[in-house]
Amino acid sequence: MIKKDIGFILKRFNFRETSVIATIYLHNFGKIKGIFKGFYRQKKEFSTPLDVFSLNEFVFYPKQSEIWLVSQAELISGFSYLRNNLEKAAVAGFIFNLLDKTMQLWDKNKYIFNLTFHSIRLIENDHQKAFYLFLIKFLTLAGIKPELNHCIVCQKLIKGSLFFSTKRGGLLCRDCRKNYKDYKPLSQEASKTFSYIQNNSIAAASRIRLSLRCQNEISQIIQKFLTYHFDFSQKGPGFKLIA
Repeated sequence: MIKKDIGFILKRFNFRETSVIATIYLHNFGKIKGIFKGFYRQKKEFSTPLDVFSLNEFVFYPKQSEIWLVSQAELISGFSYLRNNLEKAAVAGFIFNLLDKTMQLWDKNKYIFNLTFHSIRLIENDHQKAFYLFLIKFLTLAGIKPELNHCIVCQKLIKGSLFFSTKRGGLLCRDCRKNYKDYKPLSQEASKTFSYIQNNSIAAASRIRLSLRCQNEISQIIQKFLTYHFDFSQKGPGFKLIA
Protein backbone atom coordinates (compact mmCIF):
# COMPACT_ATOMS: atom_id res chain seq x y z
CA MET A 1 0.00 0.00 0.00
CA ILE A 2 1.32 3.42 -0.94
CA LYS A 3 2.37 5.72 1.94
CA LYS A 4 3.54 9.32 2.39
CA ASP A 5 5.82 10.65 5.11
CA ILE A 6 8.50 13.26 5.81
CA GLY A 7 12.07 12.34 6.59
CA PHE A 8 15.78 13.19 6.63
CA ILE A 9 18.35 11.79 4.22
CA LEU A 10 20.97 10.14 6.45
CA LYS A 11 23.18 8.87 3.63
CA ARG A 12 22.95 7.98 -0.05
CA PHE A 13 24.88 6.35 -2.89
CA ASN A 14 24.43 5.91 -6.60
CA PHE A 15 22.98 2.65 -7.85
CA ARG A 16 23.86 1.70 -11.40
CA GLU A 17 23.73 4.66 -13.81
CA THR A 18 20.38 6.28 -13.17
CA SER A 19 19.20 5.38 -9.64
CA VAL A 20 19.97 6.21 -6.02
CA ILE A 21 19.68 4.20 -2.82
CA ALA A 22 19.30 6.29 0.34
CA THR A 23 18.95 5.68 4.07
CA ILE A 24 16.06 7.82 5.32
CA TYR A 25 14.84 8.57 8.85
CA LEU A 26 11.05 9.00 8.65
CA HIS A 27 8.65 10.56 11.13
CA ASN A 28 6.13 7.71 11.14
CA PHE A 29 8.15 4.72 9.92
CA GLY A 30 11.59 5.17 11.47
CA LYS A 31 14.73 4.34 9.49
CA ILE A 32 14.26 2.82 6.05
CA LYS A 33 16.33 2.19 2.95
CA GLY A 34 14.75 3.44 -0.26
CA ILE A 35 15.57 3.12 -3.93
CA PHE A 36 14.85 6.05 -6.28
CA LYS A 37 14.67 4.44 -9.71
CA GLY A 38 15.53 6.72 -12.61
CA PHE A 39 16.55 9.58 -10.30
CA TYR A 40 19.19 10.88 -12.74
CA ARG A 41 16.74 10.96 -15.62
CA GLN A 42 15.41 14.18 -14.06
CA LYS A 43 11.97 12.74 -13.48
CA LYS A 44 9.48 15.35 -12.32
CA GLU A 45 8.51 13.06 -9.42
CA PHE A 46 11.88 13.82 -7.79
CA SER A 47 11.91 17.58 -7.18
CA THR A 48 14.81 17.35 -4.73
CA PRO A 49 18.59 16.88 -5.03
CA LEU A 50 18.40 14.26 -2.22
CA ASP A 51 21.25 15.93 -0.37
CA VAL A 52 22.34 14.45 2.96
CA PHE A 53 20.81 16.49 5.86
CA SER A 54 17.83 17.56 3.73
CA LEU A 55 14.23 17.13 4.87
CA ASN A 56 11.89 15.81 2.20
CA GLU A 57 8.39 14.46 1.72
CA PHE A 58 8.40 10.96 0.27
CA VAL A 59 5.85 8.70 -1.41
CA PHE A 60 6.85 5.05 -1.10
CA TYR A 61 5.73 1.44 -0.99
CA PRO A 62 6.44 -0.40 2.31
CA LYS A 63 7.60 -3.98 1.74
CA GLN A 64 8.86 -6.98 3.68
CA SER A 65 12.20 -6.59 1.91
CA GLU A 66 14.98 -4.37 3.22
CA ILE A 67 14.81 -1.80 0.40
CA TRP A 68 11.55 0.05 -0.33
CA LEU A 69 10.63 1.67 -3.64
CA VAL A 70 10.32 5.46 -3.40
CA SER A 71 8.23 6.82 -6.25
CA GLN A 72 8.19 10.52 -5.36
CA ALA A 73 10.27 12.97 -3.33
CA GLU A 74 9.81 16.69 -2.75
CA LEU A 75 12.24 18.95 -0.94
CA ILE A 76 10.96 20.66 2.23
CA SER A 77 14.23 22.17 3.48
CA GLY A 78 17.87 21.83 2.49
CA PHE A 79 19.18 23.62 5.63
CA SER A 80 21.66 25.63 3.57
CA TYR A 81 23.56 26.80 6.67
CA LEU A 82 24.89 23.24 7.07
CA ARG A 83 26.68 23.52 3.72
CA ASN A 84 28.21 26.93 4.35
CA ASN A 85 29.90 26.17 7.67
CA LEU A 86 32.18 23.20 8.36
CA GLU A 87 31.61 23.20 12.14
CA LYS A 88 27.83 23.17 11.74
CA ALA A 89 28.08 20.44 9.13
CA ALA A 90 30.26 18.40 11.50
CA VAL A 91 27.60 18.54 14.23
CA ALA A 92 24.83 17.53 11.81
CA GLY A 93 27.05 14.77 10.44
CA PHE A 94 27.65 13.37 13.92
CA ILE A 95 23.92 13.40 14.69
CA PHE A 96 22.95 11.71 11.44
CA ASN A 97 25.71 9.12 11.72
CA LEU A 98 24.58 8.31 15.27
CA LEU A 99 21.00 7.81 14.07
CA ASP A 100 22.18 5.58 11.25
CA LYS A 101 24.39 3.46 13.52
CA THR A 102 22.00 3.06 16.45
CA MET A 103 18.45 3.05 15.04
CA GLN A 104 17.16 -0.24 13.68
CA LEU A 105 15.23 -0.46 10.40
CA TRP A 106 11.52 0.33 10.80
CA ASP A 107 11.88 1.03 14.54
CA LYS A 108 9.88 4.26 14.66
CA ASN A 109 10.36 6.83 17.40
CA LYS A 110 8.56 10.12 16.82
CA TYR A 111 10.23 11.67 19.87
CA ILE A 112 13.70 11.09 18.45
CA PHE A 113 12.57 12.34 15.04
CA ASN A 114 11.22 15.56 16.60
CA LEU A 115 14.41 15.91 18.66
CA THR A 116 16.43 15.61 15.46
CA PHE A 117 14.31 18.21 13.69
CA HIS A 118 14.62 20.77 16.52
CA SER A 119 18.35 20.07 16.94
CA ILE A 120 19.08 20.59 13.24
CA ARG A 121 17.25 23.91 13.38
CA LEU A 122 19.13 24.94 16.54
CA ILE A 123 22.46 24.30 14.79
CA GLU A 124 21.90 27.43 12.69
CA ASN A 125 22.21 29.71 15.75
CA ASP A 126 24.26 27.64 18.20
CA HIS A 127 25.81 24.46 16.85
CA GLN A 128 27.74 23.73 20.06
CA LYS A 129 24.62 23.80 22.20
CA ALA A 130 22.69 21.76 19.64
CA PHE A 131 25.33 19.05 19.83
CA TYR A 132 25.11 18.59 23.61
CA LEU A 133 21.36 18.97 23.83
CA PHE A 134 20.80 16.33 21.18
CA LEU A 135 23.15 13.78 22.75
CA ILE A 136 21.76 14.14 26.27
CA LYS A 137 18.12 14.03 25.12
CA PHE A 138 18.89 11.14 22.75
CA LEU A 139 20.25 9.02 25.60
CA THR A 140 17.18 9.89 27.69
CA LEU A 141 14.74 8.95 24.90
CA ALA A 142 16.71 5.77 24.17
CA GLY A 143 15.97 4.64 27.72
CA ILE A 144 19.54 4.57 29.05
CA LYS A 145 19.92 8.01 30.59
CA PRO A 146 22.78 8.25 33.08
CA GLU A 147 21.91 8.33 36.81
CA LEU A 148 23.07 11.62 38.32
CA ASN A 149 21.37 11.78 41.72
CA HIS A 150 21.93 8.43 43.43
CA CYS A 151 24.71 5.87 43.40
CA ILE A 152 24.09 3.62 40.40
CA VAL A 153 25.10 0.56 42.48
CA CYS A 154 23.63 0.98 45.99
CA GLN A 155 21.10 3.79 45.29
CA LYS A 156 22.56 5.95 48.10
CA LEU A 157 21.95 9.69 47.61
CA ILE A 158 25.17 11.27 46.38
CA LYS A 159 26.62 14.11 48.47
CA GLY A 160 29.85 15.98 48.04
CA SER A 161 32.25 15.19 45.19
CA LEU A 162 30.85 13.50 42.09
CA PHE A 163 32.40 10.58 40.21
CA PHE A 164 30.85 9.15 37.05
CA SER A 165 31.25 5.55 35.86
CA THR A 166 30.88 5.00 32.12
CA LYS A 167 30.56 1.24 32.54
CA ARG A 168 27.83 1.44 35.18
CA GLY A 169 26.10 4.44 33.60
CA GLY A 170 25.94 6.82 36.54
CA LEU A 171 27.49 8.22 39.70
CA LEU A 172 29.28 6.13 42.29
CA CYS A 173 29.34 6.79 46.04
CA ARG A 174 32.56 6.74 48.07
CA ASP A 175 32.08 3.10 49.16
CA CYS A 176 31.14 1.67 45.74
CA ARG A 177 34.01 3.43 43.99
CA LYS A 178 36.38 0.96 45.66
CA ASN A 179 35.11 -1.76 43.33
CA TYR A 180 35.51 0.13 40.04
CA LYS A 181 38.35 1.80 38.18
CA ASP A 182 36.65 3.49 35.21
CA TYR A 183 35.12 6.45 37.08
CA LYS A 184 36.02 10.08 36.42
CA PRO A 185 35.36 13.26 38.41
CA LEU A 186 32.24 15.18 37.39
CA SER A 187 31.79 18.87 38.19
CA GLN A 188 28.66 20.18 39.87
CA GLU A 189 28.06 22.44 36.86
CA ALA A 190 28.12 19.54 34.43
CA SER A 191 25.91 17.38 36.66
CA LYS A 192 23.26 20.09 37.12
CA THR A 193 23.33 20.94 33.42
CA PHE A 194 23.00 17.27 32.47
CA SER A 195 20.03 16.78 34.83
CA TYR A 196 18.26 19.94 33.67
CA ILE A 197 18.50 18.94 30.01
CA GLN A 198 17.34 15.39 30.80
CA ASN A 199 14.20 16.62 32.56
CA ASN A 200 13.12 19.55 30.38
CA SER A 201 12.04 20.10 26.79
CA ILE A 202 14.65 20.95 24.21
CA ALA A 203 13.02 24.39 23.84
CA ALA A 204 13.56 25.10 27.55
CA ALA A 205 17.01 23.52 27.58
CA SER A 206 18.12 25.59 24.58
CA ARG A 207 17.90 28.73 26.73
CA ILE A 208 20.61 27.67 29.16
CA ARG A 209 24.15 28.97 28.86
CA LEU A 210 27.02 26.52 29.06
CA SER A 211 30.65 27.37 29.63
CA LEU A 212 33.02 25.83 27.12
CA ARG A 213 34.66 23.86 29.92
CA CYS A 214 31.30 22.38 30.87
CA GLN A 215 30.56 21.57 27.23
CA ASN A 216 33.89 19.79 26.89
CA GLU A 217 33.33 17.80 30.09
CA ILE A 218 29.85 16.71 29.02
CA SER A 219 31.11 15.85 25.54
CA GLN A 220 33.80 13.53 26.86
CA ILE A 221 31.40 11.73 29.18
CA ILE A 222 28.70 11.26 26.54
CA GLN A 223 31.06 10.08 23.83
CA LYS A 224 32.60 7.49 26.16
CA PHE A 225 29.09 6.45 27.13
CA LEU A 226 28.08 6.05 23.47
CA THR A 227 31.23 4.05 22.72
CA TYR A 228 30.62 1.64 25.60
CA HIS A 229 26.84 1.18 25.38
CA PHE A 230 26.24 1.60 21.63
CA ASP A 231 29.66 0.58 20.25
CA PHE A 232 29.71 4.00 18.58
CA SER A 233 33.26 5.29 18.42
CA GLN A 234 33.02 8.30 16.09
CA LYS A 235 34.74 11.28 17.66
CA GLY A 236 32.41 14.23 18.03
CA PRO A 237 33.15 17.78 16.88
CA GLY A 238 35.87 19.38 18.95
CA PHE A 239 35.28 22.74 20.64
CA LYS A 240 38.09 24.87 22.02
CA LEU A 241 38.35 25.37 25.76
CA ILE A 242 38.62 28.76 27.40
CA ALA A 243 42.28 29.55 27.96
